[in-house]
Amino acid sequence: MDASVFGYGTIALMALVVYATRIAGSELMSHVAMTPRIEAVLKTMASSVLVAIVVSECARGGMRTSLAVLAAICVMLVVRNAYAAMSAGVAIAAACTFLVS
Repeated sequence: MDASVFGYGTIALMALVVYATRIAGSELMSHVAMTPRIEAVLKTMASSVLVAIVVSECARGGMRTSLAVLAAICVMLVVRNAYAAMSAGVAIAAACTFLVS
């Protein structure tokens, strides 16, 4: 099988799964009473997924990734601006790449 056909098939399958879970999630949630506790869980779910992705990348990424995430956390704590924090993280990662290479 051609690699590009396999790649396009994989992407199409992933898109179909994402679409199906969105539809199923909306359908299931229409039958659930919205309590303050459920609403709080839904509001924080996106943040927890982001944290899980960042932590797993730090665990396998090495010093450059860890320094970039640490810089982003520090800037976020001081400035309270997500764009500034992301910019600081990218700048530190780029600087580490430039200085090490």
